[in-house]
Amino acid sequence: MTTFHEREQAFEAKFAHDEEFRFLVTARRDKLVAQWAVEQLRLSGLPAADITTSVMAVRDGAGHDERMLNHLAKVFLQYGKSVQDADFAAVLTRCATQARQQVLDGSHGATG
Repeated sequence: MTTFHEREQAFEAKFAHDEEFRFLVTARRDKLVAQWAVEQLRLSGLPAADITTSVMAVRDGAGHDERMLNHLAKVFLQYGKSVQDADFAAVLTRCATQARQQVLDGSHGATG
């Protein structure tokens, strides 16, 4: 019975680790996407900080990516810049790959 209990604990620990990793990658990806948006809109200072904050505030969970894409489209329209949804999806994918590598490397830093 101890073996089963040890296996169960190991499974739970792996699940917790995987969920934490997923959260860190998603948070880092969202920050990279926000930085990309700020660069594309050529913003700095308070407007840039506001966009980063709003992107980071997109609720996590089911449908997060779709909400992120919709939010980006609204932000770009607000600033008079149009980018195709496919472009946003490509940026999301590129930033996800970069974020995953940064988290694996530990190079995402304390401030993200």
